[in-house]
Amino acid sequence: MKAAEKLLARFGSCRVLVVGDLMLDEYRRGHVERISPEAPVPILNVVGRDATLGGAGNVVKNLRSLNVGVMVVGVLGADETGDQILKGLGGLGISGSGLVRDPQRVSTRKVRYVSMEHGQQVFRADEETTQEVSGEIEENIVRQVRERSREAHVILCSDYLKGVLTAKVLEAAFEAGREKKVTVIVAPKDRLARKYRGASILMPNLRELSRLVGTTVDGDVWLTDSAVTLTRNLELEALLVTRGSAGMTLFEAEESGLRRVDLPTMARNVYDVTGAGDTALSAFAAGVAAGASRESAAHLANVAAGIVVGKHGTAIVTPEEILGHLGESESARQRTPDLPKSMRSVSGR
Repeated sequence: MKAAEKLLARFGSCRVLVVGDLMLDEYRRGHVERISPEAPVPILNVVGRDATLGGAGNVVKNLRSLNVGVMVVGVLGADETGDQILKGLGGLGISGSGLVRDPQRVSTRKVRYVSMEHGQQVFRADEETTQEVSGEIEENIVRQVRERSREAHVILCSDYLKGVLTAKVLEAAFEAGREKKVTVIVAPKDRLARKYRGASILMPNLRELSRLVGTTVDGDVWLTDSAVTLTRNLELEALLVTRGSAGMTLFEAEESGLRRVDLPTMARNVYDVTGAGDTALSAFAAGVAAGASRESAAHLANVAAGIVVGKHGTAIVTPEEILGHLGESESARQRTPDLPKSMRSVSGR
């Protein structure tokens, strides 16, 4: 517990540069009382609405909830949605000076229509431009990455395939990481694995890992083989795979092969997994930025994800919640025998 307290206390002096796809998540809530006479669809009588930062913006929110300093680089359209995203960032005390406005672009807004009776999404409408940035806009983003990386302890690339993380932008982030000797963590969405060559650490979920290696998810042996292939081909320092109810698995490159550490889920109750990946990513990046080992940072991420899935909707986690969770877990361990953590080396490197 004392080690965790010291680590969390260091978050306030850390700065993470987030480069990625910012979005606005809007929720329109109401009542479904009848079916439309015009088509066989329900009519939602909207009685309330709210909006929050999504995509890379949710990563930013989670980092700020952990008291980490954040810089943001991305692109927004010159529209109302872009203005709302800037306002949301401002509310977190984050400058929008690293964001490039593109008048030809539509900022990403995802509008979810939710039935209050059932607590379920009835329909979703997206407004966005997804083609990759190019030309002067891309060059401006590259320039922002290079400038702001000077103050970063970690560079975090949050890819939602909305056009910001082009090969040139990613390479700028990777070069900055090498020059400044800071870790570059990427949350990958693209199936083109070579796009991420140069990153320090990739943090995919199982489905994303499957796309990267081009094979179907198929058990524990598949997981190890896929990790060996990906770390070798991309020359990664580490790979952290989030596995839903199975927890997380960390693979670290060593001379003898890959060191594998399995972290069982810390979730006690699962109400909603929305945004859990962003929470885990943020906690892991914060841990690395604060000087923790990758294993300790992965453990922190696992705890944070276990907390957030016990909340409804896209939620965040605070240091106080993490310490409370760890305290309860420590008390439980004192009442029961210790369970061994799965750790082993795997060949292939």
